[in-house]
Amino acid sequence: MTPDDGRARALLRRLSHSLLSLVLAVLGGGFIAAALVRYSPGFEIDENSWNPQISAQTLAAIHARREYENQLPRFYVRYVAAALHGDFGDSDSFHVPVTGLLRQRAGVTVRLIFWGVTGGMLLGGWLAWLAVWPRQSGFEIAAVSVSGLLLALPPAVLALAFFLKGAPLGIAVALAILPRVFGTLRALWSDLYRSGALLAARARGMSPAVLAWRYVICPAAGQLVALGGVALVLAFGVLIPIEAICDVPGIGQLTWHAAVARDLPLLCGLALIITLVVALVAAIGEMTEGGEMTEGGEMTEGGEMTEGAGFDGSENSPEPV
Repeated sequence: MTPDDGRARALLRRLSHSLLSLVLAVLGGGFIAAALVRYSPGFEIDENSWNPQISAQTLAAIHARREYENQLPRFYVRYVAAALHGDFGDSDSFHVPVTGLLRQRAGVTVRLIFWGVTGGMLLGGWLAWLAVWPRQSGFEIAAVSVSGLLLALPPAVLALAFFLKGAPLGIAVALAILPRVFGTLRALWSDLYRSGALLAARARGMSPAVLAWRYVICPAAGQLVALGGVALVLAFGVLIPIEAICDVPGIGQLTWHAAVARDLPLLCGLALIITLVVALVAAIGEMTEGGEMTEGGEMTEGGEMTEGAGFDGSENSPEPV
């Protein structure tokens, strides 16, 4: 068997493992969400329970039918089978198809998550760079203090201040994400700062742009993708109270309403979609982390810098000190 055949087999095994993990994560996440809603206190109570015009016999029949339709194993199997065809059922609280609700509100939440995750990662990376790269205690203390202050502020309170001032809520989401990724980015920049390949490249007098791309961004690509996936999950968790308090018509507000109303079809649809997105990002991060850096800044299978990054004895290698 040739080396190319071995790499192809390893790649196929990795893809199969990632696909199986993705399917199990989505199905498991949806089932856990359905179980939490189905067996939560007060699930059997709906708006019909407070309607004095409905007789006790009719109310009992409504509750018995709902109990039968929402028996968890039967409901979940039927729901997943329909979801594979794009049908997430009808919302019990809005009385409209769940797919239509998601399409109406997805745009607002996607924009807030995009600006929040992008801004939070960039600001967190810059703040972590101040704490590591200049090697000055004043910058490090200032960066850690800013991160700690933002971490102490509840995201909903931070967003409410922006909302009352008429400022973009995307900035509030970014500031809420910043302290939650700062520690990981700080540790990552610190490890890369001490790497031999980076020290050799700096000795050769490479430009800061080349250093940043080839010896910082590329080696850390897998970790950054994985951290971006974590930040995405954090951003959605942050957006639920923000959208509910600031009356933003997005998926977060919809999730809050579904949880309060114990809307089982709506919450199951949200759980399946959110788990799918998170599992996809995690799989991409796992695949990317399997790479290592070559002389040209490309990723290969492995995980560390090769000798081609400046120690191969070629004319690009640093002179002996």
